[in-house]
Amino acid sequence: MKHSICVIIIALLPIAALAELPASVEKSSEINLPLRAQIKARRSTLISSEMNARISHLKLRDGERFDEGDTLVSFHCTLEEAQVNKAKASLEKATKTYEVKQRLEVLHSIGALELAVAKAEEGEAKAEMQVTQAVLSRCVIKAPFSGKVTDVTAKPYQTVKAGDPLLEILDDKELEVEFMAPSKSLPELSLGRHFQVTLNETNKVYQAEITRLGGKVDPVSQTIKVYGRIVDKAAELLTGMSGAVELTSKP
Repeated sequence: MKHSICVIIIALLPIAALAELPASVEKSSEINLPLRAQIKARRSTLISSEMNARISHLKLRDGERFDEGDTLVSFHCTLEEAQVNKAKASLEKATKTYEVKQRLEVLHSIGALELAVAKAEEGEAKAEMQVTQAVLSRCVIKAPFSGKVTDVTAKPYQTVKAGDPLLEILDDKELEVEFMAPSKSLPELSLGRHFQVTLNETNKVYQAEITRLGGKVDPVSQTIKVYGRIVDKAAELLTGMSGAVELTSKP
């Protein structure tokens, strides 16, 4: 009889444990999983050549800074410059011819067709001038924003083809934190919510806030990409740094 009572008590223990399951599930909804973050630049790009030419200017090296509008790369373009000068002379000739024929047309010395042809020739010369100037503009690559060089794949006096990579640049003044969070925590990932990032490279804790969420949920991992910005002013931050994210259970 005593043995039967013991069996009954042991059998009931799992049921009592199951009764507490909703409370434990509710606690697990908090964002307490280990999350890994990485520092990335909001603006970065790979500068490539737009023409077949020989590089004449490429002085920036990896890690060096530049300002918006600075010359990053320039090419030898004597042929393109000559074509622009030729187009400029042709345009000047066509413009003067059209002006003369306009005066002659007022004096009824030429017909309307001849005047129309002169006008069309001037328009053609203007278009040719625009084409040659557009080609010449490819001879110099200006910085689209202020930032830093992260990689240089070309060298001065090297002949490159259109599409060849030259250097990579990024804007290190606009860095953001990127990490993956469980998709079930979406209701708690509100914009402006604060969190902490502990970076491995600096061994420091930085205050940050969520600025935007990814546009989709990964169906395999059931995660969503979260973006944030570092609130603290920290000059030592570099792209590629990584660390742990700590999100509290409440915003």
